[in-house]
Amino acid sequence: MGILCGLVCSERMMTERQMGMMALLTALVSWTMSSPFVKYLVQNGYDPHTQNFYRYAAGTLLVMPFLWMRLRQRKQNLSWSLVRRCTGPAIPNIVHQVSWVSAMWWIYPAFAAFLTKSSVLFAAAMVFWLFPEERWLFRSARFVSGLILCLAGTAGLALWRPDLGSAEVNVGVALVLVAAAAWAVYSVSVKRLSREVGSTVSFGIVGVHTTAGLFLIALVWGDLGHWREASWQANAVLIGSGMLCIGLAQTMYYVALRTLGVAVCATMLLTTPLGTMVVSRFWFGEELTTGQLGSGLMLLAGGALTLLAKERTSDLRIVKATETASG
Repeated sequence: MGILCGLVCSERMMTERQMGMMALLTALVSWTMSSPFVKYLVQNGYDPHTQNFYRYAAGTLLVMPFLWMRLRQRKQNLSWSLVRRCTGPAIPNIVHQVSWVSAMWWIYPAFAAFLTKSSVLFAAAMVFWLFPEERWLFRSARFVSGLILCLAGTAGLALWRPDLGSAEVNVGVALVLVAAAAWAVYSVSVKRLSREVGSTVSFGIVGVHTTAGLFLIALVWGDLGHWREASWQANAVLIGSGMLCIGLAQTMYYVALRTLGVAVCATMLLTTPLGTMVVSRFWFGEELTTGQLGSGLMLLAGGALTLLAKERTSDLRIVKATETASG
């Protein structure tokens, strides 16, 4: 929150580009830490459904003042029609959040962070199916080469590992792939809504819907009273990570998009698994095999190629799918 207030207060003293760079750095650091925070909470007894609700509620509450300010600036009132339209994107967002966090029961952050970048494959399939005006991309050698690298990297990550015979790890891998597909669906579905009402408004309302859905899931399968048994450190990470990785990171990323552009922001997001790998090794002792690391780098290189091919258009349907914004 301090970072956000600092950016707002120093707006006149900083150039627009400097503000964008600071905002992007904040988002990158936040999303680098997202998976390690989730794994830490799992190890401290917070089941996926309980931490999903508390973290997303904290992140959404952080965004609410900015939603109110934006509506006031535009002299706009929330309509039931808009609230209903935001229900659609919230559904794949909930699927993404549940699948992603549940996977942390069985796999470690760096491996998951690399594997989730496979969302670009699912987004490409959706764009080809739903948006005929975007099919020119599939005639681009650079774009097709990027997709092939992404596919090869994803297959390598999923199959080239010593624990291939572990049923639990395989479940974790499957859940990450489900989360990646759900994030692609969410990214595509929320894009048009964001264009019409703005990113802050759309994320704020979708966030409320998502929090409500996660609350119902936690009420049935979670343990909402676990905070009484957890340490104060775990509870601080629970709330702080939601505010940092969901609320603040989302807000800062959109600031960076407006000032730095799509290509720079989306390309820089591809570096987050590398930071997660360093943090995960320090916190949990996670070590990727040579094959996994090579496959992960291949996946990131493929994502970079698709972004380079996409740079000539301002549409974000595919590049947005490389984000890990749900935290």
